Amino acid sequence: MLDKLNYEDFALHVGTKFRLTEAPEPLEIELIEASEPRMTPQQIMFSLFFLGPNNLLLPQRIYQLAHEQLGEGTLFLVPIGQSDEGVKYEAVFNRVVKQK
Repeated sequence: MLDKLNYEDFALHVGTKFRLTEAPEPLEIELIEASEPRMTPQQIMFSLFFLGPNNLLLPQRIYQLAHEQLGEGTLFLVPIGQSDEGVKYEAVFNRVVKQK
């Protein structure tokens, strides 16, 4: 379900937590940013940025996530940086626009 949502759905939930449902211990990452969508006549593109704990680096792969209001689904997360605040991850969306 998460992979079917649009920019507006996620933008409303910046600052909220997503739970990794397949982690051996409870693990949450916070949605810290939803980039403004870029559009062409054929595509809509945007990224989501998450912040995870600093003591664990998740490898690049597909993860099963759950959100209290948005439901469950899979996202491909890529670690893109680490700071004192935690590890930053990106999920990129590139949607084809259906032609009328």
